[in-house]
Order: sequence, then C-alpha cells, then structure tokens
Amino acid sequence: MAEKLSRFATKFAGVHDRLASVHPSLARGQVWCRACGASQRVNAAGALRSGWPKCCGYTMTIDSPEERAALEPRDER
Repeated sequence: MAEKLSRFATKFAGVHDRLASVHPSLARGQVWCRACGASQRVNAAGALRSGWPKCCGYTMTIDSPEERAALEPRDER
C-alpha cells in the first residue's frame, strides 16, 4: 500500500506547478477581490496546493476587472 502511494505521489509531483504555468490567468500570478477591488500577487502553484487567498470574507478571483467587465451583459437601450 505504501509503495502504491509513493508511486502515485511521484507520478503527480509538480502537477500544481505545471497547471499554474500553462493557464494564462494563473501564470500572471495576480488575484483580485470582487468586493473591494484590491489585488494581490500570488504564487499560483502554492495557492492551488494549499488554498486561494481571501479578501473581504470571499475567495479572490484570477479574473481581472477588465476580463469581468467584458463578460458582463451590456444594457442596450
């Protein structure tokens, strides 16, 4: 059993680093608070491993304010 667990751990070692480096929003290493707009530099691989930063009681987002604005519906009156 311990040998299987060791093989599993070895096989997936570095997966967080790889994920953080290939996704553009993660690779930039910055998160934003949707409530107050604060931003923070992060080690994305570390955050994937141990938890994402929080601000104003909420989990911060990897989506920049500009990216969020582009996704919001526009009022077409």
